[in-house]
Amino acid sequence: MSVMPPYLRVPSFIAQFLGWARAIGRVYNCTPRIPDICYRGHGRKDWKLLPTLCRDRTQLGIALLRQDESDIIMEFRSRFQLHEWKDVEVMAYAQHHGAPTRLLDWTKNALIGLWFAVSDKADDDFEGSVYQLHTCPDCKVFAAMTEPPSTLIAGGDFKSEGGCPVHLFASPPRVERAGRQGSVFSFANFEGDYAISPLEKILESEKSEPLRVFSVPAEFKLELRRLLLDLGLDAYSIYGGPDFLGKAITSRLYLPTCNISVDSGAKENHPAG
Repeated sequence: MSVMPPYLRVPSFIAQFLGWARAIGRVYNCTPRIPDICYRGHGRKDWKLLPTLCRDRTQLGIALLRQDESDIIMEFRSRFQLHEWKDVEVMAYAQHHGAPTRLLDWTKNALIGLWFAVSDKADDDFEGSVYQLHTCPDCKVFAAMTEPPSTLIAGGDFKSEGGCPVHLFASPPRVERAGRQGSVFSFANFEGDYAISPLEKILESEKSEPLRVFSVPAEFKLELRRLLLDLGLDAYSIYGGPDFLGKAITSRLYLPTCNISVDSGAKENHPAG
């Protein structure tokens, strides 16, 4: 029996993916907390849910990581005249521009999460994944906030209501890329070594299972990139700015053409009789 090529199987994959994303939404999206559900795409399934500040640096110790975070925020504030910004706003700005921070990026848009899982062609030979994070009233270590934690000081911890060590909040509105990406951040306190522990490990004991994952087969990535481009998702729509417009155009020009003939498509969509 012949196996259907990826371009014929991708529509079924998309339907399954959106069904997976929507299923939990029917349960949790009715609550007033913001954000309730968010997504994160990984080009490789074995990547851990660790922020860049702590990734591959856990051996340095918490004290040094605290100092690094403070230094990074101070440098961004100084160089870009962000003196009136709160620490968490500078942290979000730095994160959006590639600096290592304690923040972990998420998006409220499931398709943007999928875009991040397939956007880098260097990962095309690897199975990817899309994580879905949702808040639950009975979760003991994880809480969503309606506002960014404005009292958070770089290098310090945040004491939330209920004492949860892991927090979720929508990106501050003055950060330009927040609107483009439907940006959401999670972060964990340094105290208790939560910041250097993968989020999936922190949440594995939660009976409410706030974290779910959807696998993205390597063989579908090219076709998914093509489909998401047709839907208007590319580096420019995600990041903005002339540099990313250039990257989006380059990606479009060098995207291999799809081997679907007009005749075969017509026969497929309009069967005789």
